[in-house]
Amino acid sequence: MRSYTHNTQRSIKPTATRSVGLMMIALSLLASIAWAAEPVKISSLQTYPEAYKMKVVQVEGTVSGYQMDHFIGHNTKLEKCIQNFLVDDGTGTIQVSYAALCQMRPVMLRDGDEVTIEGHYLGTLDVRSVRKH
Repeated sequence: MRSYTHNTQRSIKPTATRSVGLMMIALSLLASIAWAAEPVKISSLQTYPEAYKMKVVQVEGTVSGYQMDHFIGHNTKLEKCIQNFLVDDGTGTIQVSYAALCQMRPVMLRDGDEVTIEGHYLGTLDVRSVRKH
C-alpha cells in the first residue's frame, strides 16, 4: 500500500504569492480611483460637456443659492440631508447637489463658503465629497 503525504510548504507558497498579487492589483485600482478627479474650470465643463460627461471632476469656487431639504426614507427611516446650491469659480457657475445621511454629519454649507467639490459631472455636479476652505 502506498502512503501519500501532503507537502504543506509547497501548497502555501502559491497561495501566499497569489494573495499578495491580488492585494497589489486591488491597491493599484484603489489608487487610480482616488486620483480620478481632476481640477477643472467650470467654463471648461460648460464648453465641452461631452468630454466630462459621467467623469469624476473637481471644481473650486464660492457657494450661492444654498437650499437644504430633509426627508426620511420610506423604507429605511433614515433622515437624508439634500443640499442644493450653485458654485461659481469666476469662469462660470454650476448647479450642485450633495446628498448624505444627516446622522453621518455631512459637511454643512452656506452661501459664501469657499469649497472644493468632487463629483460626477452630469450637466450638474453630483457630489462625492466636499471640502470647505
